[in-house]
Formats: sequence, structure tokens, C-alpha cells
Amino acid sequence: MRSFIFIACCVVSSAVLSSAVLAAEPQYVAADDSIESALCVSAATANRFEFKQQLESLRVRPAVAANKLMCNDLPVASFAQQAGNTAVYQQLKRYIKGQVDIQDIAAVPAHGVVLLRGR
Repeated sequence: MRSFIFIACCVVSSAVLSSAVLAAEPQYVAADDSIESALCVSAATANRFEFKQQLESLRVRPAVAANKLMCNDLPVASFAQQAGNTAVYQQLKRYIKGQVDIQDIAAVPAHGVVLLRGR
């Protein structure tokens, strides 16, 4: 009986811990219904295959997105890196022309809801 209670407590505590970790991650929400904002949300949250499929479905070339799309006044590749999506960043980095990477090592990740506006 004690082992059952111990296992039940472990399962409940791990569920609470995992939900707390998920709550700490920022939630990216499009500020409007534009294609650019949808791509910005995808750049922050999707894996590289999903992001590539969304670009293809919208008929946007990766080079155009990498060099023209801005998310919250950042280039989309830099925004993806800031959001912690290194896979999308690595995918877009190949298409950037004349770009210098500046990494803020003291940046604190955002928590809560992040509104995205693409242009």
C-alpha cells in the first residue's frame, strides 16, 4: 500500500512539475490576421519542417522570408533565434545576405503571452 501511495505521489508531482514548465514558456499569438504575423508565430513555435511547409503553402520563398520578413521589428531569423527555435534559425540563416549575428547573452526569455506583428 505504501508503494502505491509513493508511486501515485510521484506521478502527481511530475504532472504538476511538467505543467509548471509548460506555463513558463511564452505563448506566441498573432496580433492580426496577416500572413506575416502567421509566419512569425510559425517561426517562433513550429519545427523546421512545419515552417517550410507553411512557407510553401503560402508560396513564399525562404530567401524572401529571410531577407524581407520582420517580426516585432527583428528579422525573422533573429526572431526565431530569440524565441529559442534554433532549427528555424539555422534553416533561414543560409538565405540571409550580408547579415551579422549579434547574440544577447544576457537576454531573459519572455513569459506569458507575446503578441507578434509581422511586416
